Amino acid sequence: MSTGTRWEKAAEAYATGEHKSGHELQLVVDFAAPIGNEQVLDVGTGAGHTALALASRVSSVVLTDPVPAMLATARRLLSEAGIGNAEFVEAVAERLPFPDASFDIVTTRLAAHHFDDVALAFREVARVLRPGGLFIFVDTLAPNEAESAAYQDEVETLRDPTHRRIHTQREWIAFCEAAGLRVQKTEVVRKAHEFEPWLERGGEDAATQERVRARFLDAPASAVRDLEIVVTEGRVKSFTDRKLVLATRR
Repeated sequence: MSTGTRWEKAAEAYATGEHKSGHELQLVVDFAAPIGNEQVLDVGTGAGHTALALASRVSSVVLTDPVPAMLATARRLLSEAGIGNAEFVEAVAERLPFPDASFDIVTTRLAAHHFDDVALAFREVARVLRPGGLFIFVDTLAPNEAESAAYQDEVETLRDPTHRRIHTQREWIAFCEAAGLRVQKTEVVRKAHEFEPWLERGGEDAATQERVRARFLDAPASAVRDLEIVVTEGRVKSFTDRKLVLATRR
């Protein structure tokens, strides 16, 4: 399946699935604490839920994503919510088509594990932020144990080949600091995932999905522990990972 077809199929699942809510999404709003006059950029917006959570609280939002189907879904969701201060731009995180110091707040939520070059993407974030501007980052945390971290990347990539890598908290913070972003706040949130909807969102064919199911049933003990994999009557029911929420300033 081509990448374009995959994301066209996945766009509606991202619009209606677990990405539309969660404590980590509320923390983005809380950490941003907008006063109403901010210009906001949401990088790797997917179906636009982060931008939607902020749009009514700020002056304007720009949503970027490299996938036209995702931007179309985000445009529809924000339109249905009556949001009129949004702009939609097709772009990859590593090449943001905006002048230096364009935004007061930049966000990215559950997208950075897809970035080809996290360090370059974060330098781009720092470049388009105004001095003193706020970058709010949300993504999955790798377990500290190497075996379960490698297993999580393995199954994520099998389920969705656009996945690149999940990093530890120390690694995510190091990317920020190397880009000149100073960490202000951090919080880690546990997030449970119903297995079958999570698997379906990956967009892979039935044979590949069956391989993912089999790999979960054969997971190493460290991964069963760290990801809290729940199996009932021979079927995977759920797993739980951790999301890092960071607020940093340029």
